[in-house]
Amino acid sequence: MNKQTVQNTPGQEFFNSDAFTQLFYRSPLPKCVLSAETKQFITVNKQYLKLTGFNEDELLGVDSRTIGLVGFDEADTTIAAATESSYEVAIPLVISTKNNEKRSVLVYIYEFDIGLSDESYIIASLVDLTERERIAKLFRQEKEFKEKVIESINDGMVITDLSGTCIDVNPALIGMTGFKREELVGTKAPFKYWPPEYHDEILSYFYKAREGKQNTFSVKIMRKDGERFPASVVTSRIRDKDGRLIAMLATIKNITEQVQVESMLRETAEKSYQRKKAILELASLVGSDYYESLKKITSLASRVLNVERVSVWKFNEGRSEIECEKLFNKSDSSFEKGAILKKEDNPAYFETLSRNKTINVSDAVNDPITKAFIKEYLTPNKITSLLDVFIQGQGEYYGIICFENVGSIREWSADEEEFATSVANLVSLMVQSRNRMIAEEKLQKLNVTLSNTVTELNELKNKLEHENVYLRKEIEMVFNFEEMVYGSDVFSKILNEVEQVAPTKATVLLLGETGTGKELLARAIHNLSDRKDFPLIKVNCAAIPQELIESELFGHKKGSFTGAIADKIGKIELADGGTLFLDEIGELPLTMQPKLLRFLQEGEIEKIGDPKVRKLDVRVIAATNKNLIKEVAKKRFREDLYFRLNVFPIVVPPLRKRKEDIPILIEHFVDKFSKIYRKKISFISDNSMREMQSYHWPGNIRELENLIERAVILSNSTTLKILEFETEASSGKRPVKHSNLSLNEAQRIHILNVLEKSNWKIDGPNGAAVMLDIKPSTLRDRMKKLKIQRPH
Repeated sequence: MNKQTVQNTPGQEFFNSDAFTQLFYRSPLPKCVLSAETKQFITVNKQYLKLTGFNEDELLGVDSRTIGLVGFDEADTTIAAATESSYEVAIPLVISTKNNEKRSVLVYIYEFDIGLSDESYIIASLVDLTERERIAKLFRQEKEFKEKVIESINDGMVITDLSGTCIDVNPALIGMTGFKREELVGTKAPFKYWPPEYHDEILSYFYKAREGKQNTFSVKIMRKDGERFPASVVTSRIRDKDGRLIAMLATIKNITEQVQVESMLRETAEKSYQRKKAILELASLVGSDYYESLKKITSLASRVLNVERVSVWKFNEGRSEIECEKLFNKSDSSFEKGAILKKEDNPAYFETLSRNKTINVSDAVNDPITKAFIKEYLTPNKITSLLDVFIQGQGEYYGIICFENVGSIREWSADEEEFATSVANLVSLMVQSRNRMIAEEKLQKLNVTLSNTVTELNELKNKLEHENVYLRKEIEMVFNFEEMVYGSDVFSKILNEVEQVAPTKATVLLLGETGTGKELLARAIHNLSDRKDFPLIKVNCAAIPQELIESELFGHKKGSFTGAIADKIGKIELADGGTLFLDEIGELPLTMQPKLLRFLQEGEIEKIGDPKVRKLDVRVIAATNKNLIKEVAKKRFREDLYFRLNVFPIVVPPLRKRKEDIPILIEHFVDKFSKIYRKKISFISDNSMREMQSYHWPGNIRELENLIERAVILSNSTTLKILEFETEASSGKRPVKHSNLSLNEAQRIHILNVLEKSNWKIDGPNGAAVMLDIKPSTLRDRMKKLKIQRPH
């Protein structure tokens, strides 16, 4: 604004002077001059026009109280005070712009006169506070937000300076530890919530965190009442805008629940392992003395389920009552029998058992199913909860196995009920085994008294043999998989892989030495797949002449070559919809490998002499005793074909790596060849068994089978004579069939195996006593009782 725009006033020369121009028109602050009497605008500068949005024509000569400085008249008292004091007065004011925008300003007012007339003037300088207030508000909001965020964090938070002095804590830490804010802020490490016994450990973590070496660790934290709890601590370093380290921040999370969950998971896994181990141990009792087995079953089941009383009860013939055959008391390791419950006295219990086959009662005293025998049975024995499961006999129910809890009420879990059912099934097998043994004894008596009725006796023998075969299949079901006999963990893992890959379409490569049973595994994969209703076609790549192998695999058309007198369907086409087993794939000629690779990739074949392409659905299983990687390196096997076959490799272990299967396999082969050659072989010398288990078996299972067949042929008594392993040092004989072992015989075999593993060392860390988990003196007593002597 120039001097000529000033309204014609008595002080025009003053307002147009260079000094006034310098101080007023060129000021960076919005300024205006008003008449002290009329409050009319005398002059304004550009900054004022910019702030308000008016032009000078709209302001000069206009009452400032109606435009621009609306509300200015409310400050008249303040202005009067400024006039009387001759000092500049600051007035906070909200003004309206031309666009009716409200802006907060601080107006500095000073009244003056210029001595040229009686009129006084007011000079007003405006400071726009709108942006400043907006920024201040943002700062306040940001501060409040940060404070609320910190307060809302569920994990405890503590900020310390580099010397370890607490600067601040959040409410979560206060609630977590019970210490008040004033008890923590300003204190220096070690802090009050650090357990004294962990001071050094936590300080070392603090120093490592400060140096950036460790930012996560787990420690114990202490509440104000002294209680400790596990916590996970995460630290971070706080830097200023220049990157200098100025403080440390630590968040503390209470992980008590997490630790409890992890502990529960470990406990559950341990319980599951113990139950599986118990089932396997109990399975070995099938075929042993029934009443001795009941002792082992009830005591072991009591320990595994941690229940005071476990018992086996038997129904009478009309199932009108049940009698206790064997009851184990955990508290004093005693056994009882003879108690009887009658149906007429306890109808609800018997009806529920018959209907549900299982009774799961948590509160036995108040449950209507069991309330009838509270006085005569539950209360005298302090029983609070019970779990009863039916035992299946031969064609009918035999009885029940009962788990009875003493003390507080117990909720039986699904896992515990499943374990109880498994034990009941094992008892059922034992019952059926005993019934068959009784039937066999009766049969032997009939053979003496009814020698003239040969036909009837033979029929009974045949029936008993069939029953024994059925029983053997039930007893050995934990060892049989398809047509394989096993019991070792290493072979069990192989069969787990077979079960996983069988339902898929993946190509399987069986690797292993000759005689390890690769063909049986191939058949098992096929039989477990959805192709089991279609053919399994076997091709021995080593047994087919090189010039004929293409015709064998892919087929040919009549007249396609000399000797092709008729159409031939190849083995691959025969396997359409099923499985093709390529045995000895390592012997496949190089010339045939590209054609087989094309079939594996495309699923298509071409017969010799026939240009027609056939699309087939064939799953391929290959087997070899060669190291195909070495064959590839020697250029005797195509690398691309190897990778196509090696989708799912299974390495079949040799017999020397699954020696625990040797007794089972011997029993299997003795049983097989005894029937073929009509021999009755029941025993084998201890020394022969030991020697066979220590032999390295280069021919694997096939060698063992041939050896047993030859021995069965040469044996003329009930004892198996194996000339290759017979020595003068033989110290006795043992039953071939493990299912017929007495408890003493089973212990003798087990102790002999452990003594051999420990090289007949009894004492010491690697001694047999440690492996058997008994005292050395106890082991020597059992060796003496079982007549176990070290071979000379």
